[in-house]
Amino acid sequence: MSTHGNKKKYSLRFGNKDLPSFLLTKENIKKLIFFTTIYSLVFINIFRPFNSETWIPGINNLNYFLYSSLMVLVGLLLISISRVIMYFFVKRISIGYLEYLIWIFAEIFILAVFYVFIGNKVGFIDNYLAQNPNVSFWEANFNVLKNAIANTTWMLLIPYIISFLYLYNEHLIRNVINNKDETIDSNVVQFKDEKDEVRFTITRDKIIYIESADNYCIVKYLKNEKLCDFLLRNSLKKLADELIDTPIQRCHRSFLINFEHVTSLKKDNNDISIEFAISGVKEIPISKTYSDRIMELFIHYSKQN
Repeated sequence: MSTHGNKKKYSLRFGNKDLPSFLLTKENIKKLIFFTTIYSLVFINIFRPFNSETWIPGINNLNYFLYSSLMVLVGLLLISISRVIMYFFVKRISIGYLEYLIWIFAEIFILAVFYVFIGNKVGFIDNYLAQNPNVSFWEANFNVLKNAIANTTWMLLIPYIISFLYLYNEHLIRNVINNKDETIDSNVVQFKDEKDEVRFTITRDKIIYIESADNYCIVKYLKNEKLCDFLLRNSLKKLADELIDTPIQRCHRSFLINFEHVTSLKKDNNDISIEFAISGVKEIPISKTYSDRIMELFIHYSKQN
């Protein structure tokens, strides 16, 4: 469990890897929904799953296209609602690959149930019962549901996989572009947002500490000997991973500190805090989880200074 500001962010991960952030941006969610809509419309018109061409007797190709388009759009409305829920869900609860797959199969199941419901409304289940007189009403619904799940899996899983590969490739290309022709020495830090785009570049010795605030991080840095803020949309965990080989290290679930500016560690009862050489900088608390590591780092960087 981690926190951002005063809001707690819980973990629902069975594994150690977080879901890549590029899958959860608004822009990429829109791309996923758009591509899935186009693919589903092509799929349902070519393969005509669920024997859907028999639902309305005597239907021609044009009317079937209009009817299937309505079905796809209503179905994708459910997917859009699911993705909006996911977008806000992951702001409070982090998930990994396994949980993301579970979410996808839940979408498939709900959409399949929706198509069975439509099948009941348009008389398809009645036709199925007429053709299979030995089958009960519930058996008919269950058999149709199994076929609906199989077809819906093909209708959603394939565009999801293609979308993931496309977005992942786009993510790699963006990283290459951001890092292309860089001649930045090790004393320069580039801060990237949740889309991996560089938003703020500064020399490391100007950074004092970084604090989490909801879905943002506040970079506290020196400018003309005054403490200034830069608001960055990213997680503290991701910044900590990117700064792992620098003097800027995590001391608390809500703070990263730059040991180049730490002058002392202060203990009050069981609470340990950090004091800086810069006037006007508040004391930063140290979590018990990080206390031993912070002491080692303090000794290490004190010797260097």
